[in-house]
Amino acid sequence: MTELRIDLRIKGQRKTFTEDFVAYKKALDYTKGEAELFEKENQQPNAVEVATFQANFVAGLFSDKEVTGEAILYGLDTEEKDKVMDIIQYRVLGLKREDNPDPKLTPLQ
Repeated sequence: MTELRIDLRIKGQRKTFTEDFVAYKKALDYTKGEAELFEKENQQPNAVEVATFQANFVAGLFSDKEVTGEAILYGLDTEEKDKVMDIIQYRVLGLKREDNPDPKLTPLQ
């Protein structure tokens, strides 16, 4: 199992949070939540709504209560913004990096 890890700036200090288990139910929850987000009547979600949904979802994977959606949105460095999608795609949904056919779309490690 790959350890889940995220580095956030909390109250001016860099903190590393880890989790070593993600229940399969979380993959189902993400898929359902994303579908509901995009099925809104006559309205596609904007980038902020999608980013907020994803940050809140990733925060829910960590047992440490300091990791919140808001903590991710405000504490994750912009150079590591792909980390949220990396966690969702490669840790929660189980995609493999080689499954991504376009190298320009491969998130940073």
